[in-house]
Amino acid sequence: MNRSIEIPQSCSGVARFDFEYLCGRPVGAADYIAIARNYHTIFISDLPAMSMKIRDKARRFITLIDEMYNHHCRLICLATLPIDNLFQGTEEGPLFDLESFQFETEAEGSKLRRDVSAEGNVGAGPSTRGLVSMLSGQEEMFAFQRAISRLVEMQTPLYLERVQHVHSSALQQQQGTPVLAKQSTVSQSAPL
Repeated sequence: MNRSIEIPQSCSGVARFDFEYLCGRPVGAADYIAIARNYHTIFISDLPAMSMKIRDKARRFITLIDEMYNHHCRLICLATLPIDNLFQGTEEGPLFDLESFQFETEAEGSKLRRDVSAEGNVGAGPSTRGLVSMLSGQEEMFAFQRAISRLVEMQTPLYLERVQHVHSSALQQQQGTPVLAKQSTVSQSAPL
């Protein structure tokens, strides 16, 4: 099954998006790979400060960065904050209040609520410490730190030389053919 992704603006291997279009709707790695395979340079405008309040968008942004990096694309982001200040995750507190995080189980015909913080782990699931780490956003913080590191590396001459090398045939073919397309589409095969 194929999906099509509309590209709002493109020209000679360059595509332009706003953050909300790329990360504010249900798209995933396969969509970002399709874009990376068809465009060597991606512009993203209106990058907001990331926080746990927009966790899904932040995760999509991390995936986007990973795929652009893996496919050696040039990425230009327009944001009001410097790279190091884009993610403000844990200042707003954890995603869940662990003390009120409870599981319901059936016990002797009535519902019994077990408080995870008082009981420790439940069954074979993660320990409370692992759960705290997962729910507090530490996993997202690590992933975002990796994304920041990649964004910084993507600005270096060595990375930009790799972009030139990987996309050299496409870049040479497109010289002298600047035609702005208001809207185009890219197709990608959806995983089974």
